[in-house]
Amino acid sequence: MNNNKKKRMSQYELLYTLEGLHTVETIMKELSLRKQSALNLISKLKREQHLIIWAGGRKKIYKITIRKQLPRVHGMWDIINKYSPMKLNPWYDHQVHGVYGPEEALVDAIETKSFRVILTSMHLFRHIKDWKKVYNLSRKYNSWQKICAVYDVSMLFIKVGRMPEKYIHFKPQKWQQLTQLKKKNFPEIANKWKIYIPFNQNDMREIY
Repeated sequence: MNNNKKKRMSQYELLYTLEGLHTVETIMKELSLRKQSALNLISKLKREQHLIIWAGGRKKIYKITIRKQLPRVHGMWDIINKYSPMKLNPWYDHQVHGVYGPEEALVDAIETKSFRVILTSMHLFRHIKDWKKVYNLSRKYNSWQKICAVYDVSMLFIKVGRMPEKYIHFKPQKWQQLTQLKKKNFPEIANKWKIYIPFNQNDMREIY
């Protein structure tokens, strides 16, 4: 796209061209802009509510729409990427309402049944302040058993906050899977909580 065409492009045409998910680099490529010009455009579209940060981290992902957007509350992807050294690229928009922090993000991560999401979310255990909230939220989805197993695995590799003893004393009745993989890695933990644990030591090395 040459400079004359860029000058003639209306606001609607610009938004129509860019609508979707972008990084700074893809905006530069799409409009043949230099980096600073792309950053200036990002700031302008954000002020005008046509752009929100879709995912954080070192390489931000922006969502650009023709219709104006309300400021986005940080959801599961944002919270996980904030606290984990291993970043996730979101594959769907996780909309949240009201208070949302590591406690809610941890439960939602377990519910994705995604190997990568659950593995990356283990760093959230370092930032849990309200274990009662985690317990109550997870009981709604029958996932407290899974959280306990993931917590025990994470303790082997990451310095995590201490879970209160009163939430640990229960006996799981049947086996559950974290993901589609039916493996019993870390067998002592797997048998204790009756959870098939797909992660191995090499996987865990990726996150610490």
